[in-house]
Amino acid sequence: MTKEELQNYFYNQCTSQQALEVQQWLSTIEAESQDEALLKEILNEINVDKDDRLVNQAFEKFKKSIHLDDKNKVEKTPIVRRIGEWYRIAAAVLLIPILLTSFYFYKETTNPKEWVEEYVPYGQSKMVCLPDSSKLWLNAGTKLIYPKKFNNSLRQVYVAGEAYAQVTKDKSRPFVLSAGEVTVEVLGTKFNVKSYSEDSYIAVSLMEGSVKMNAFYKGESKTKLLKPGEIVRYSKSTGELQKSDFVIATRKQWFNSKGFYFMDESLSEIVVALERYFDVRINIENEMLKKERFYSMFVNNESLDEILSALNASGKMIIERKNNMIYIR
Repeated sequence: MTKEELQNYFYNQCTSQQALEVQQWLSTIEAESQDEALLKEILNEINVDKDDRLVNQAFEKFKKSIHLDDKNKVEKTPIVRRIGEWYRIAAAVLLIPILLTSFYFYKETTNPKEWVEEYVPYGQSKMVCLPDSSKLWLNAGTKLIYPKKFNNSLRQVYVAGEAYAQVTKDKSRPFVLSAGEVTVEVLGTKFNVKSYSEDSYIAVSLMEGSVKMNAFYKGESKTKLLKPGEIVRYSKSTGELQKSDFVIATRKQWFNSKGFYFMDESLSEIVVALERYFDVRINIENEMLKKERFYSMFVNNESLDEILSALNASGKMIIERKNNMIYIR
């Protein structure tokens, strides 16, 4: 692992695959090794508030998150003991999700599992049946990582992109979907998560049952409980959570209706979604147009040209197509 790769990770400038590689690397650090020295160097460069009270508060949150409330038990855990005080400091930065995932990978290395990776290219979608019979529909440009066999206490999966989940009920084993700075915890339900690395937000919408959404930002965690018909958006830049409602009966799912739902989204955000689905490149040359916001719904298998034409109902845009490139100005 290089210093540049770690810097990109800690400052959220890497791909989801690169993030997972760093998290797995963190779980294997040896005491007094070059890897530990490199990690300490990186953490030392991060602007950290080393106020003992804040550091201890953050570390207590981490302990509770891994269900190890006994102080001595935590201190004797190898992955915590390796980094010592640096681990406490890390918990006070943006790093609680990093610590949680690294700890999870550490536990898995003590009881190895075979991991499965699924990737859906742009312009395609795919359904994956998980080991517990839960089903995930993966949208274009989405990666899924999950164990070939779930353990007896937790069903953990990782998603980068967009997925619609139908989770099999199992009260003894919570289902946890991790998507960047957000985790979704359920026992059995139907929900959608959208977490593309290039998007400015992560969104969770609930169709059936109930879910708990946890979001992590600068060492702090926020939790939202969702009811059917609610959607929560997490802003990657501010850490804010915004909840709104939608009518379930009128919202067909993208995986079986090829539908698009743009709820107060900017044209630049909409264009990214269209690029993934239609596997084209769209360039917005007018900076003001990028900020234009839309409430639009397309559920009748509209073509790309039809969608762009509808978005241009005001006539503000000039749209030109050249081969596989579309220009908007």
